[in-house]
Amino acid sequence: MSLCILCPGQGSQSIDMLPSLLAEPLLAPHLQPLLRAMPFDAMAVAQNASECFLNAHAQPLIVAAGAAVISALKNQGIRIELSAGYSIGELTAHVMVGSIQASDAVRLAVQRARCMDNATPQGHGMMAVKGVRLERLALIAQEHGLYIAIVNDEQHAVLAGSTAVMKSICKGIERDFGAHVVHLNVSVPSHTPLLLGATVAFRMALAQTPWQAFDCPVLSALDGSPVETQAHAVECLSRQISEPLQWARTLDLSAEMGATVYFEVGPGNTLTRMARERFPRVPARSLSEFHTFDGALNWLTENTR
Repeated sequence: MSLCILCPGQGSQSIDMLPSLLAEPLLAPHLQPLLRAMPFDAMAVAQNASECFLNAHAQPLIVAAGAAVISALKNQGIRIELSAGYSIGELTAHVMVGSIQASDAVRLAVQRARCMDNATPQGHGMMAVKGVRLERLALIAQEHGLYIAIVNDEQHAVLAGSTAVMKSICKGIERDFGAHVVHLNVSVPSHTPLLLGATVAFRMALAQTPWQAFDCPVLSALDGSPVETQAHAVECLSRQISEPLQWARTLDLSAEMGATVYFEVGPGNTLTRMARERFPRVPARSLSEFHTFDGALNWLTENTR
């Protein structure tokens, strides 16, 4: 069985995320040094509902949590053949394949958030829409000056742009199309041309980072292409800030490359649910769905023999 690791983006974190990870003896030694390296009090921020979702805090916290889980999995001998990450999660995925160190990934997450915050116009954010075909949603976005930021499947996408505009049209979308609309707890219009300046700035930070050989490919969420070189990684990680993500294509290509088991490092299980919807017969679980890390290890061992 071929294992693909999924690394989530913003919005999945919760105030009990760090305490639950630190309570695990196999995880805590990997997480503690990453938290100490944060430019803020990681524990205080992570357990504050109004602080943990701020861009500057959310990105490094998510990368640190995912990187610690990945380090523990590798330390326990779990064999991984592919990895993919959703937005900031793609940076976490590079820790999984060994192309960057966990400490460098957290530092880059801090810089990425800063680049994005500096480029973000006021009053912008993101909104998930499920139940409207992409062609129709693209017309709605164009009509209202919004952007399709992420394609999760044929009737599930994320819009980005003016928060006021999105709030003004969400009831109409729900009424006219029977859609399910969720305003995301994200304050930046990620994956849109509005953040082109952040792409340029982050590319410089990535180019200055020490890179190592890849143990296996990272599937870029830009187009699903397998990334196995520093140059390709720098290009994808920087461009994804200001270009839309094709997550549905990324999942499809993971299956084409042989993935038969999916495990999400958390926080949350958003990517797991997407994988189950796309591949109903394929085993897919998230760490957040287990009571203990040992339980997750047992499941992985059983499903990757």
